[in-house]
Amino acid sequence: MDATLQTLLLVDDDPNIRMLAGHGLKRAGYRVQEASSGSEALELFDSVRPDLMLIDVAMPGLNGFETVTAIRQRPDGAMIPLVMLTGSDDHESVTTAFEVGATDFIIKPINLPLLVQRVRYALAGAEREQRLQRIHLEQQSACKLAKLGFWRLNVLTGEFQWSSEAEALLGRSEPMPQTVAELLAEIPADQRSRSERWFAQSLDQQQGIDMELSLHRAGQEHIIKLQSSPQTGQDVLVGAFQDVTALRAFEDQALYLVEHDELTGLPNLRLFRRLLEDRLARQREGVDIAVVVVDIDRLQRINRAFGPHQGDEVILTMAQRLKQALPPDSLLCRLESDAFALAVNLETLEWQGLEAELHHHLNQSMLLNGRDLLVSCSMGMALYPQDATDATALVQAAQTAERQASAEPTTRWICFADLEPQQHDGLIILENDLRCALDKQEFFLVYQPQKHLATGHIVGVEALLRWRHAERGIVSPAEFIPLLEATGMIHTVGDWILQEAIRQGAEWQQQGLNLRVAVNLAAAQVENPQLAGRVNEWITHYGLPVELLELEITESTAMQTPETTILHLQKLRECGLRIAIDDFGTGYSSLAYLAQFPLDTLKIDRAFVKDITLGRQNRAIVTALSALSRHLGLTTIAEGVETERQRDYLDALDIDEIQGFLFSKPLEAQHVIKFLQQHNSTP
Repeated sequence: MDATLQTLLLVDDDPNIRMLAGHGLKRAGYRVQEASSGSEALELFDSVRPDLMLIDVAMPGLNGFETVTAIRQRPDGAMIPLVMLTGSDDHESVTTAFEVGATDFIIKPINLPLLVQRVRYALAGAEREQRLQRIHLEQQSACKLAKLGFWRLNVLTGEFQWSSEAEALLGRSEPMPQTVAELLAEIPADQRSRSERWFAQSLDQQQGIDMELSLHRAGQEHIIKLQSSPQTGQDVLVGAFQDVTALRAFEDQALYLVEHDELTGLPNLRLFRRLLEDRLARQREGVDIAVVVVDIDRLQRINRAFGPHQGDEVILTMAQRLKQALPPDSLLCRLESDAFALAVNLETLEWQGLEAELHHHLNQSMLLNGRDLLVSCSMGMALYPQDATDATALVQAAQTAERQASAEPTTRWICFADLEPQQHDGLIILENDLRCALDKQEFFLVYQPQKHLATGHIVGVEALLRWRHAERGIVSPAEFIPLLEATGMIHTVGDWILQEAIRQGAEWQQQGLNLRVAVNLAAAQVENPQLAGRVNEWITHYGLPVELLELEITESTAMQTPETTILHLQKLRECGLRIAIDDFGTGYSSLAYLAQFPLDTLKIDRAFVKDITLGRQNRAIVTALSALSRHLGLTTIAEGVETERQRDYLDALDIDEIQGFLFSKPLEAQHVIKFLQQHNSTP
């Protein structure tokens, strides 16, 4: 939207502030209308139809919070960005601003360049929210219409009694199940045994019921939430139910946006690797898979010559052409700004046929800015299982081949197997060097501080593995950690990481620093039944207080074999260790399992943090995770915090701790104490 056509309504009882802010915003290209009170703003709202409102908090008569509340209650005021101007930066004011519906807040005295920038952010966020407006309105409407129904269960006979409006609330054409057996029969077969165990455990132990069930009957599907208090006697349970189908669909849409590219709608690299790993696990012997990286040549030059919008058109066109060129069961993702990755089953197609098909569809001209322009691509291919056997290594091999193709003007396609020996053998050499790295003492740990938002103090660190290669220097963890896991070396190196982190934590503790140390566990380590005993031995040997060690598992690790993981984590918890779950919300775990894991900390992935300032939808997930953690009694840590605005929003959403480049990159052990002394002594 052209900024010169956008209208801002500035509401402040101070004429000097209105004059100063209004002048700066007009110079930035906005049309500015002014109101000296909340009441006047409400009167002007219908005639001005502003694109954004700036509202002072402290005004006589109708204050800023009340004005925002009144705007949000209007049918046409639900989506407009409302930015509050306040002289208060306390937590309560910020929280109240968000609770009444503010989009953002700015602290007085006003910094004009910052004000213009925040206005631009808010307007851009409003435009993005329009894309999800339909889904948001459906969810909002569903929440208004959602009414609670009630049920009564005879524990001895298993007979249900439902409130009279139950069928109408759920939109069922069939009667409600009359027994526990009938209820379980409507649950899909793959979920039924778990639900049976929940019911049996709740009834046998006279616990309350708190679960979600997916019911399928007469072609209809509903997700209902059942809740009750603990059984109080008389062999009867009384509880409530609610249809949460629409709410879960909305949450699925939010998670969809996290794992997909916004421009093309294609999966991003995170989702592509997970889908590819699933396919590799199911692949029949003797059938190859081709992974190809396609890079659009000179896209930056197109952006400079014709503008980013035309560059986006090139990306969208290439994405569409790739879809047309690939078999229906292929995987396709947007890898980077100018690159795609794809995976094709070669059961009925030779890779040479794939190459020809891609060249045929991609090497065609397209109309850009009135000109017929030929856009070329460079492509690199890796084959499973010949070139690599896991998703990460396959993508890396295909990228290596593509980079070589891009560097050779006469070659637009290169196979990883056709690279020169020094290139082809790079991964093999890296693996060989990796096997010697521990003996050569090339591994070392760095520690990224974790800050408590309420006190501002550093309360913990996360230990991260690094490799200082004798010839290559620092090797990226993205290159060597997948090799550690693929070769089984993760067991030996994982033990070294744990022992070194415990030793360092004990050394800091002896120097008077009660610093919590978090260590990541690989899936292979979690599955090792001897892990708890080893950790206990190292803690005893070095004298580290057990509460100062926290073990982190990723969500994907936890959900590989959840029942086994729960048992192993319980053994670690019995030793007094803290347990954290990392990357939560990026996979497919069940909240039911989350409640069963013996956890102390939930870490919010950087994927949710990076866009938290861009709109309500991005904050919704963090808000939900924060509320979930509070109900489960967990500490929340947000990762990847890089800006002051991200920190402000996380603080307002009641996140406990943060870590990220905003206040510290990962530090080597000898630099941690100096950093802590400087940081914790700073007001």
